[in-house]
Amino acid sequence: MRALYKKETLQDPEKEGQTYTNHTLLRETEFCCDKFKEYCKKFTGWSYDLGKFSIVDQITYERHSVSTIDFCPFCGEKIEYEDKDSPKKKRKQKKF
Repeated sequence: MRALYKKETLQDPEKEGQTYTNHTLLRETEFCCDKFKEYCKKFTGWSYDLGKFSIVDQITYERHSVSTIDFCPFCGEKIEYEDKDSPKKKRKQKKF
């Protein structure tokens, strides 16, 4: 599975001179299975703060905590996160 997102730094409307980072999941994301795709349509599975899929770990009156996931909860396939605007990393090949 390949999760494509766009990272943006925006001005915080509540705090003058402050910024925040937003990670937006793109439509070009390639889901590994229909179950996960349907789950993401019904529930907020994407964390805009962290730039990863996540599940709610704990809920309290003050806040909630989330845990990011690196594997599909339905089929177990690894999720590869990729920023659309970041340069591709090239692996160096060993010379023999």
